[in-house]
Amino acid sequence: MRTVSFQGGQLTPGQRRNLEFQQRLKPAFLNPVLDQQVQETLKAIDVRKEQGIKPERVWLPESQQIGTVSIAEWMGF
Repeated sequence: MRTVSFQGGQLTPGQRRNLEFQQRLKPAFLNPVLDQQVQETLKAIDVRKEQGIKPERVWLPESQQIGTVSIAEWMGF
């Protein structure tokens, strides 16, 4: 693995303008209700981690197969 350092790297004037524009508009796009829900969810996750509770399994595999599925199997024939 290679470590890359960008110390002393400079932005072009266009990149600098885009960065300033994004930083200025960031609070305008942030929905306060959504932000509150995200913060509450992150706190709940931290509490569960401290208690050692494993996360709920949201996605369950329907089947596990190895190999390429034929078009006939995929179409249900």
